[in-house]
Amino acid sequence: MSPSSFCEIGTAVSNDTSALAALSIEVWLDTYATRGVSEAFASHVLTTYTPSAFAADLKDPNKRLLVCRSDAGLLGYLKLDLSAEPVSAASGSAEIETLYVRRHHQRMGIGNRLVKEALRLAGEAGHPKLFLTVYEKNVPAISFYEAQGMKYEGSWIFEFEGGAVPNRILTCETGT
Repeated sequence: MSPSSFCEIGTAVSNDTSALAALSIEVWLDTYATRGVSEAFASHVLTTYTPSAFAADLKDPNKRLLVCRSDAGLLGYLKLDLSAEPVSAASGSAEIETLYVRRHHQRMGIGNRLVKEALRLAGEAGHPKLFLTVYEKNVPAISFYEAQGMKYEGSWIFEFEGGAVPNRILTCETGT
């Protein structure tokens, strides 16, 4: 079954905020809490991925929440920020802030379709380039992004719960 036959890419709506929060917590913990859910991890996801945070994103004119929706619910989403603080001199100011696809629906083309739509939207908004940051040890994500045409631009440190987590900066031309 092809991805287009079971899900559609569209814009999130206010009724999606709880599903977005739940999907985010699921994917974040599945990706990063592989050794167990620490208090720091629990605190992070329960304060970061809330329905009210997604409701605020939906109201922000510089944010775009793209979802992959099936008859059963959300399978993944991408949060695009069109006014992001550049993380390097050449990174640009459009950022793929988050791209999460449920483990059960990965490798079905959903992430690819979400990234293509983000590139289109960023280009239409006048951004010649967009960037993202990704944990340097998240090899599957790095491989995926490189397959989408993203290039290594440099390093960036994500500060998390009193620690410093090394990330890679990846960029891609939008085609404008």
